[in-house]
Amino acid sequence: MVTAPAGGTLLLISPTEDPARSIETALRNAGHPLRLRWVAQADAFEDQLRNNPPDLVIIDRGDGPSAAREQLFETCRRLLPERPLLLLDPPLSLDTLLAARAAGADDCVGCDSPAQLRHLEQVVLRELASQECRRQLRQARSRLADFEARHEKLTDSTGDAVACIQEGIVVRANAALAERLGVDDPAALTGQPLIDLVAASQQADIKARLRAVLKGAASSEPLPLQLAGRHGVVTVEAQMILGQQDGEQVIELLIRAAGAPPGRAAPATLPPPAAQRGGARAAFRAALGEAVAPGHTRAALLICFDDFAGLETRLGVVDAETLAGLASAAIAARLAPEDRVFGFSVDERALLVERPELATIETLAETLRRELREEIFNLGDCEAQLSLSIALLQPGPGEAAERVIRQLVDEARGASAKDGNRVVIVGSATRTAQAEREEARVAALTRRALAEDRLRLAWQSIASLEGETRHHYDLLVRMSDDTGREWTASEFLPAAQKFNLMRSIDRWVIGSALELISRRSRPQDAATLFVKISEDSIRDADAFLGWLRELLGGRRLTRDEIVFEAQERVLQNHIRKARQLARELVELGAGFAIEHFGIGPSSAQMLDHLPVHFLKFHASFTQSFGERATIARLSELVEAAKQHRIKTIVSHVEDANVMARLWQMGVNYISGYHVQEPEVVLLSDDPLAAKH
Repeated sequence: MVTAPAGGTLLLISPTEDPARSIETALRNAGHPLRLRWVAQADAFEDQLRNNPPDLVIIDRGDGPSAAREQLFETCRRLLPERPLLLLDPPLSLDTLLAARAAGADDCVGCDSPAQLRHLEQVVLRELASQECRRQLRQARSRLADFEARHEKLTDSTGDAVACIQEGIVVRANAALAERLGVDDPAALTGQPLIDLVAASQQADIKARLRAVLKGAASSEPLPLQLAGRHGVVTVEAQMILGQQDGEQVIELLIRAAGAPPGRAAPATLPPPAAQRGGARAAFRAALGEAVAPGHTRAALLICFDDFAGLETRLGVVDAETLAGLASAAIAARLAPEDRVFGFSVDERALLVERPELATIETLAETLRRELREEIFNLGDCEAQLSLSIALLQPGPGEAAERVIRQLVDEARGASAKDGNRVVIVGSATRTAQAEREEARVAALTRRALAEDRLRLAWQSIASLEGETRHHYDLLVRMSDDTGREWTASEFLPAAQKFNLMRSIDRWVIGSALELISRRSRPQDAATLFVKISEDSIRDADAFLGWLRELLGGRRLTRDEIVFEAQERVLQNHIRKARQLARELVELGAGFAIEHFGIGPSSAQMLDHLPVHFLKFHASFTQSFGERATIARLSELVEAAKQHRIKTIVSHVEDANVMARLWQMGVNYISGYHVQEPEVVLLSDDPLAAKH
């Protein structure tokens, strides 16, 4: 069975949200780890194609003019010419399929019935698999071209004489062969029959050997050979190696340079890199044991060139190594004369640096990271950039070199594999400072994302255990960083909270939620959205409420549209502000909920002081659901909620048995893996940025 690639993204443009829900639910229920983004407007569609390219595009035929639809097709083919493009045009027929292909689509799909959704699933998987095959083919062709170019460079620079023979004709020869034959220009040998370059006494033997090699026999066996040079016969020992070039069989004639070991080439300009690396690592290990200059602090650094495999794919093997060399030169140019650099591997460099203070070395590492990230390297035919991940460690007195190297390798490669473009300070004494720098970095990313409107909304379904048909969603927030990587809330909100960004994020999310609600004019689009409020907004309740009233402009909310929620711990810490905020939100028509409920000593008593409509229990209730004390406590709180006419929600539900027990206890709603995985969400890509 064909499966979808992990993390694959689909983009649907449709005037309504219903197709997005149907498609996303069908793919999720079929077990495919795909994300579906929905946009309703053409400008948002083009923005997504440019800034967050999807793996597959679906265009809804809709009821609009055909010219607008044709413009969408043209935009998609112009910006993403190789992406699969599907037309959503039920009911399916041969005529609709032919029309879709004529318009430029790869196929036509529908979503109005289970059969159409099954067909859509198979078409999506087929197109994604086909696209992956094409991508791998392009990579293979690129790598093949790079290897062939590298082979030609080695052939031209080696002291061994080499000729490429096709159907008995020399199609390429290097300078070493021309020199042996007394020819000034290797190009003069191209096009000549091989037997013309061999002494007359051996020509019959050469023909027989050529035929044997083409049949797969005698390949690579030593061959005593007499070449007919301009200045007389040249006696050599050669090999004939069968290969392919552009799909045709070719034979490579290899004549070893004097003194070269049999079976190995001896390049003149490219020494074996493995030997170099081994020597450099040994030198680095030895240098770690040397004494430190009086009054100085020594630190060892390991620098990784981030995503070097990706650079090899995009640039080619040769240009990627050239880029690594240019980056190494740029690093060396920023070091002091006494600093030492070791070529740890093709994409890693080790440094030993001594300064009066460790802070100076940390500053140097950060400077290298920042300045190398900004530098543009000229590779001749193209330009390229790279980023660095740097691990820095101050070895302790007598600390074993192997331990130092192991820590550097683990930290540098781990940072490079995760996000890259960072400096990691190794060692317990500096971890606090490192954590603070990382939080500041994430906060800066968040601040830029707010300024550049790179936050995104997502929601996770809340399922009714009572058969209620109205949809309920927990509204979440995502962030796209400068590289296009999507961050979950747990990855950036802690830093945002520490650097006082939560008020702005709250207002962005609420403004976007209200914009979504205003777009849902049809009854079938109606849903209840749960929107979180941070501690910062509760602490500044007066300003928050003033901003919200201004945003609403006199419009009245309804409890079925939006429910504001805050954590129990936060509400208990600011009970007066919380009471004011909750009451005024209810007066505006909104609902109010307490999340992470049930872990405080006076959880039930809070229900007497706040106008609450929903309770969302803390995740610990499902994590320890098998314990009697947990079940007893949950039952007690559910009963208290019933007495106050409050609906209850239990999160992190992961299996059907727990769901059944919760239904028996009288819980109203559930969310979690059993309902919908948190990562599988429907993204809205046309949110309204709130004005701060």
